Amino acid sequence: MSVMLTRRALLNSMALAAAAPFVRLAGDGPRMCLAYTSFAVRMLQGKDILKSNAAALTADQFLDLCVKFGARGAQLDWSQIESREASALAKLKARVERDGLALELSVPSSCLETPAAYDEMASTASVLGVKRVRIALLYGRRYETFKTREEWTTWRAKWFATLPAMKGAIEAHPVLVGIENHKDFHAAELVELLQRVGSAKIGCCVDFGNNLSLLEDPMDTIRTLAPYTVTTHLKDMAVKPTADGFDLSEVALGEGLLPLRAMIDELTRHRPDVDLCLEMITRDPLRVPYKTDGYWIAMDRAAVDVARFEREILGKPSTRDLPRITGLAPADQVALEDELVRRSMAYARTSLRL
Repeated sequence: MSVMLTRRALLNSMALAAAAPFVRLAGDGPRMCLAYTSFAVRMLQGKDILKSNAAALTADQFLDLCVKFGARGAQLDWSQIESREASALAKLKARVERDGLALELSVPSSCLETPAAYDEMASTASVLGVKRVRIALLYGRRYETFKTREEWTTWRAKWFATLPAMKGAIEAHPVLVGIENHKDFHAAELVELLQRVGSAKIGCCVDFGNNLSLLEDPMDTIRTLAPYTVTTHLKDMAVKPTADGFDLSEVALGEGLLPLRAMIDELTRHRPDVDLCLEMITRDPLRVPYKTDGYWIAMDRAAVDVARFEREILGKPSTRDLPRITGLAPADQVALEDELVRRSMAYARTSLRL
């Protein structure tokens, strides 16, 4: 594994996995869904910087795109819910049902900080018929956000204290919470956090590619998180080595290095009916400067098998140019976004049989 566990942590992980920490999710098998982040270009182009709470892509616009691209579900962002008045929520729910979509929510981490905030979120989710929510605890990247080791340990300690204290509030509602591996925790670290909570109502939003930025093998990530899956961010990734590390990009499904069929099979072996939410973010490549000292400030070198990563991941560099939007006209950025989503959805249908 890419992360070295202590004997106690390993035994705890095995025991918790064997205990099947979640009730079985209701449904008829995996559905191919779209996450709102698959339209990041539109989100950024439409952002009103004078209104910090204004949705850049409205719920109706996003749902129109889900229908256009043939998705069976939508992972909607909290900010896209323009009103939480009962009539507005009923209208949104009716729209979702009319289109035959399964609805998930992506909600801010502040919802997990106090019982009152969680109750408000969960009540809204219930009105909308939402059974699963996705949450990212860190909105940046571990190797960029924390400038000192103390900053990292303080942030980590906050969530290791806050989440267990929220167990009662979480279990008071039927909604399931999926915490994303969002370039913050290695997979084993996230499992350790879930063990501290010890609730059947909280698990993972398993992102297929994020932990590449932490030098973790993608199948290690999947095997570690699969028993705790609530929802997903399905994606494919490509890399290109650079002088100080590598560039990392989302690419259309089937055009990257991830063993998607094996990853999906591992997930569905544990969660046969988990939804697969495409997150095809069209943007410039992310820089992962793991050869610099700054990268390691909040990371443990001993927890990563760098040589294996270089051999097995960086040894498979993309032969194509990585997607970029810098330099493209706004309309061309949108066109590239549509094309990458279109190719991904087509591959999911024809090759992944989703």
